[in-house]
Amino acid sequence: MTTWKLRTLMIAGMTVLLSACGSAQVNMTEMQTATAKTLGLASSDEITVTNVQYEKQNALGGQKLTYDATTARGRKFACSAFVIPGLTPLDKAAWNDGECHPR
Repeated sequence: MTTWKLRTLMIAGMTVLLSACGSAQVNMTEMQTATAKTLGLASSDEITVTNVQYEKQNALGGQKLTYDATTARGRKFACSAFVIPGLTPLDKAAWNDGECHPR
């Protein structure tokens, strides 16, 4: 195989990989920090996130995320958010509409 064919094939492969849909996986540290802010806590160290569940994706790839949050003092909350995948695999997933309710 000549070098230009090999180079073209490699460029095409990288283009396909980078143009794929991004992941809807949320960075757990960011989720814990955002949840702490939602609950009015000073630090994300004061909260534990458990039972993280992703629901079925919609047509654009967004998913509803539900999870349980427990504060250092033992208060328990049922939380949810909507996760939107990044445009490329290199972009982070964004999330919004985060809310928590006491259990």
